[in-house]
Amino acid sequence: MAAALVVAPSAPALASHHPGPSARAVAAGKAAVARREHQVARAVDRLAAARTEAHRLADSAEVAVEAYNAARVRQLAATEAVTAARLVLDAAGHRVDRARARVGRFGAAAYMTGGMSSVDAMLNADGPESLLYRVGTLEVISRSQRDATQALDAARVFQVSVERQAQVVLGRARQAATAAAAARVQARQSVQRQVAVVQAVRQRHGRLMTLLGQARQHASALERARLAAIARARAQAAARAAAKAARQVTSRQPSSGGATGPVPGTVSAATEQQAVNYAESQIGKPYQWGAAGPDSYDCSGLVMWAYAHVGVTLDHWTGYQWQEGAHIATSALRPGDLLFFATDTSDPNTIHHVGIYIGSGQMVEAPYTGANVRISSAWRPDLIGAVRPYDR
Repeated sequence: MAAALVVAPSAPALASHHPGPSARAVAAGKAAVARREHQVARAVDRLAAARTEAHRLADSAEVAVEAYNAARVRQLAATEAVTAARLVLDAAGHRVDRARARVGRFGAAAYMTGGMSSVDAMLNADGPESLLYRVGTLEVISRSQRDATQALDAARVFQVSVERQAQVVLGRARQAATAAAAARVQARQSVQRQVAVVQAVRQRHGRLMTLLGQARQHASALERARLAAIARARAQAAARAAAKAARQVTSRQPSSGGATGPVPGTVSAATEQQAVNYAESQIGKPYQWGAAGPDSYDCSGLVMWAYAHVGVTLDHWTGYQWQEGAHIATSALRPGDLLFFATDTSDPNTIHHVGIYIGSGQMVEAPYTGANVRISSAWRPDLIGAVRPYDR
């Protein structure tokens, strides 16, 4: 829809309207740029914080990895120590086996002889020399038996001690390696998550930079279009006023007044119906500010496009289109007449929308941003009047 803007109190009425964006639209464009700049600044801060956290986690991960490496080295050393201890255990086992065999031989000998004591030696001796020999032999056997038993006990103690020490060292090394491995995995996962965060923030920053560039271009285009439209409106105001006077058209006529029959100089009913057909063929296409087809339209752009296809020239602005035909009473409407709507139905300077009447109280229109060309009710409270275009 075209926006109405009062440029200066002393300016002609037509010069206060133009088909360009309003001051509010320009201000909104600049505000959008400011919002995008703020979002970009916040994204830059988040990206810096995310990168700092990623560096910190990377350092922690390196520490965890090195701790794991150290634990693995200690585990390997412990494994080697256990291997060496098992060699010692094998030697200790041989000592135990030999000691056990000696004790077994003593036991077997005692069993076979029924045992021997110093009393047996005296009772069975043939004489003093035989007695001394027997007693000496008994003492030697007793000492050997005692030594064998003690060696067996010592070998068993040594064997158990070495085994326990080796297992303790190996167990501690394995626990340290397991803990270090878990810490390494956790550290690497933290780094991966943070890298993902950094990537996501970087992507959002890129998208925001793109949006910021688009917002800046849009705001700049709005401002240039507004200034250019104001200049054109002021330059054409005098010429338009002269043209209106030459046609002797009564402007600013209330909607209830105007011609009720055929109006000389206006388009025929057949031509109007053709314009209606062209306008209806565009139903479903999107509204876009400043567009006049063939893919999108604003309100005055749809009217201009439809009538251009039947050889009638209209300007792309509701303010001019209001003056480019004869004002007729709403009771005399026929398909193809233009319906105008204003914020103040007593003041044509506030006209903001136009549609094409198609009959049965309906019109075809390009309504507003976000909607498509459609058929709507013609009887709205803001209807200010109707115009039948001149045949030109």
